[in-house]
Amino acid sequence: MTYIQNQVYKPIEVISYFHNSKVEILKFKWDRRVYKVHRIANIWRLPDNEEGFKTHFTVICEDESLICELSFYHKSLKWEIVQYDSLV
Repeated sequence: MTYIQNQVYKPIEVISYFHNSKVEILKFKWDRRVYKVHRIANIWRLPDNEEGFKTHFTVICEDESLICELSFYHKSLKWEIVQYDSLV
């Protein structure tokens, strides 16, 4: 299997909710397309000079056979897609 890292760093719209102090991501919209998130595979935080810190999520979108890295900026409440790759 070949791994190709597709870095994009583009703003996205996200539908999410908080449950037991954790973020649950349901869907996100990127480039006029909606992606359903089937599960969150990993979560980590990184310091950010402007935002204080940001949280990164590795999400699996099975219907589109994609794995994506999303980031959430806590101070501005903005989301972006950092990178993606095919699951196939």
